[in-house]
Amino acid sequence: MFQEVTKSRRLQRLYQWAPGNSGYEFAYRKPTASYCSPAAHPPSKSSKTGIRSECDELLLGASNPAHKAFMVAFADMILYKYRFDQLPVSENIVRLIGIVVKRCKVNQVHECSDAEASNEIDTWDEIEEDDGGRAELIRPESLTVTTIKEATPAAEGIIQIGAVRVMQPTIVEPEGLAPEPVLSRKRSKVQEVKRKKSAIEVVKKSCTLRCGHCNEAIEMFDEETVSLCLIALETFLHREPSMAAPILFKILYTVTRLIDTPMYPWHSTEMFVPANSRSVAKQMLRVSLHHLSTSAICLQLFDTKIPRPEAFWSVIALSLADFPELSPVYFIQILMEDLDESWPGSVRLIMKNLAYYIVEISLDMYGNAWQNLATHMETFFKKYHTAISADTATAPTRAEIENVIIVMTHVLKVQVLTTNAKSPVSLVEAFSKWLSESLHGAEVSLESLLGVCTACNRALIRERDKQCVTRAVVTELMQSIKFKSKLHEANYVTIANMILQDAGEDIEVPLLDDQFNTAASEAIRPFLFEVLDFIADLHVIAKLKKETNSDALGGDLKVKLAEAIAVEMSRSNARDCRTVIRFIPWLMSPPSVTQAAPGAFADSVTNVRVLSWLLLGALHANHSCLPVPIECSQHMADYIHFVLAGFADQSKQSVVHMSALFHAFHLCQLWTVYCERAATYSSTTAFAHLIDFWARVTPAILQLLSHSKVLADMVNLHFLNTIQALQQVNSALLCQLYSMWAPILTAYHSQIPNQLRMKLDSCQNQPSLEAPLVTEWLKKVRYKISQVELQTSAASPYYTV
Repeated sequence: MFQEVTKSRRLQRLYQWAPGNSGYEFAYRKPTASYCSPAAHPPSKSSKTGIRSECDELLLGASNPAHKAFMVAFADMILYKYRFDQLPVSENIVRLIGIVVKRCKVNQVHECSDAEASNEIDTWDEIEEDDGGRAELIRPESLTVTTIKEATPAAEGIIQIGAVRVMQPTIVEPEGLAPEPVLSRKRSKVQEVKRKKSAIEVVKKSCTLRCGHCNEAIEMFDEETVSLCLIALETFLHREPSMAAPILFKILYTVTRLIDTPMYPWHSTEMFVPANSRSVAKQMLRVSLHHLSTSAICLQLFDTKIPRPEAFWSVIALSLADFPELSPVYFIQILMEDLDESWPGSVRLIMKNLAYYIVEISLDMYGNAWQNLATHMETFFKKYHTAISADTATAPTRAEIENVIIVMTHVLKVQVLTTNAKSPVSLVEAFSKWLSESLHGAEVSLESLLGVCTACNRALIRERDKQCVTRAVVTELMQSIKFKSKLHEANYVTIANMILQDAGEDIEVPLLDDQFNTAASEAIRPFLFEVLDFIADLHVIAKLKKETNSDALGGDLKVKLAEAIAVEMSRSNARDCRTVIRFIPWLMSPPSVTQAAPGAFADSVTNVRVLSWLLLGALHANHSCLPVPIECSQHMADYIHFVLAGFADQSKQSVVHMSALFHAFHLCQLWTVYCERAATYSSTTAFAHLIDFWARVTPAILQLLSHSKVLADMVNLHFLNTIQALQQVNSALLCQLYSMWAPILTAYHSQIPNQLRMKLDSCQNQPSLEAPLVTEWLKKVRYKISQVELQTSAASPYYTV
């Protein structure tokens, strides 16, 4: 893990050493007046000079030159760090020097091999290729390349543009590796591949840390060496933050990997072990982040694409857990403050990293910090809502919405916020507005909606505030079915599933956890009559298809909303008709055939469609769902009888009337299956009412057959489809009435058409051997009804006034 740190060329040069006339110096940095210069800071012979001489004497006795070089470099860094100390010398400096001296006496880092001659080290001047070319360094195209030559310090890296002097970053290369002219670079493909491979090998060799005596690669380090290297890195970050900025993330990421990968058994725990490399690495992280917190380090970290983000942010949260100066929650607060000062173009990556980080923070600690964070997050969501509501703004993606919901769900689970009645309410309201706006542009998973609505319902105290997020989501659905706003295609069914899940119904979406309490079924109660109007509207499926370009969405949404109404209607006793009077009072007073109003037939067709959707919703629900009492079977038969009796005269007036026969026969099928299920699970008189229902409907069918042969063929086709459907669901009624229904097909004709005869023979000759699935048959009926409504709406357009 530590090899990634040592592979940095800057750190490699740190280990190099060069003997001089008076001790050792850094090979990569020439002493200047600002760096331990005797003229600038004359040392005292009794203090720092004495310590340096003592260190030199002990270091000269070390047996390992590489180890000795590292300790010399580290001692110089310590003296450089504390060069401003006044006499007498602090005890902390003496202790640090003591650590270096002690490491020199114990040689456990690297032992040279017994080879007499050391391996040769390749230099840049000695690098040659097979084809005589030179290896070129890989560099960004945006940087200017210069060669080493005599130049004044004032002119290095400065470009004169008119009267303005501009600083430009440069890469300095030896003169022997200067780029060749363009014409000399034209080689064959094979030679180009060899050149690239050679350049890669050279870079790998130059980034490998090797022993200064035997030239062997150093791959293993002990605990104390790693700790000292971490201290050296922290000193570099603290003293030269601008120089460390280009490699700052690489340093932090490498240190987090060192913490995340345990070297010893106690590393797997959160125990703080003194003089342990993992503890030193944690201290380095917390001190570095605290030191750079005022330099927008939080915003830069969260806005960076991080490999393995889960492990990275887990280590960051673990390192800040017991650090009072910068707690994990205060770290997020600094991020919110940075976002408030400078809003980025996109917060997608920031919310992703924040979702990984916030789940690692304890919910029972940092009480005051959580309350302060709630205020800053409220400001953040208000600004976030304004950003996505703009006309030219980009809508949030699905991943972005999921990450924001994770953040909000975790915040609402904090125990401290639940005890304060005011702090989370305004935050939840700001989040609800953002979520309502986000539902328009991207899909949201059902589990995420259930999680955040449940967290809000459990976190807040007052009943009005508990349903804040749920009410916002349900209201957005109601606005969309009124076509006042437009949701994402998948969110229509997702919100409907959330309502059904809260009502205790089974949904087709698998959930890992069913312990949700969203109160969505209560939030939709004020809108149930508007939902009924949506179901009764003939043109809503066509409008939804125009918006979403989906044929099945309208039927799926209608049946789910009908199921929600059916569940609400069946809450009372099945024998009680008060819910029927409240929701569908027209069922208790069917029109009369002899005294029918002018528009009674069209209203009856609409009511038959509404009853079909309600029965479809009830059959999709649990077995105890009986929205229409079985005792209303007589009124149901009267409606169908009125439609069949007036079909011969009214069918030619409009396309809506032409579809009346289709809806009437489908209502007969659904009511038959509905009564048989009630007879199986709850009602003992359901089957008797079903026999009475068909006794009232059958004479109307026979009367319709007597008008004309064309009309008789239409009735026979629908009636045969009804027989076939009842056979598919293995209806018990078919076994009793089939002997009476078969002659109806040929009652007024010597023979039926060939296609009807083939369908009748298939019903007679192919009985079902397996128990059929009612749900599959319900899907087919739902699709047929929705397609007939779609075709009818297209033939009879809806004009708005």
